[in-house]
Amino acid sequence: MNTPETAPIWRPLPTKLRAYEAVYWLNRSFEATLLSLDRLEQLGMFRLEYLNEFKVRIEHTRAEANEELIDTLHDHEMDDSARFDRMEREWENQRKDPDDVFFHARDRKQQIREQIRELQKGLNRQRQGQTTKKNRKKRTRK
Repeated sequence: MNTPETAPIWRPLPTKLRAYEAVYWLNRSFEATLLSLDRLEQLGMFRLEYLNEFKVRIEHTRAEANEELIDTLHDHEMDDSARFDRMEREWENQRKDPDDVFFHARDRKQQIREQIRELQKGLNRQRQGQTTKKNRKKRTRK
């Protein structure tokens, strides 16, 4: 495993950039096709219902293509995120002061003590409530 001192400098893969650019160009081409259909419509020579049907089909095809492509890109981004998260934690762990464990344990003990105190207060209030109810019952019996 590489250490921070020996790890190569990370560079983004050009493939990722090319993938996003390709999706951009695909969408730009769909848009150009739709604009061409608008120009044909403006000529008034072609049946409007067919031109509109073509536009709907193109938009539907674009939406399906984008959905699939974006899902794939999302999966790659999730993998990258997990990989870089692991790398970042490794760097942090290597730079961590070993005594931090003791400080964390001390702080956690204090938190637990405070939680115990709060729970004890709750139990005491509950017991007092039960004692008060018992006293009331005794008074009403007499």
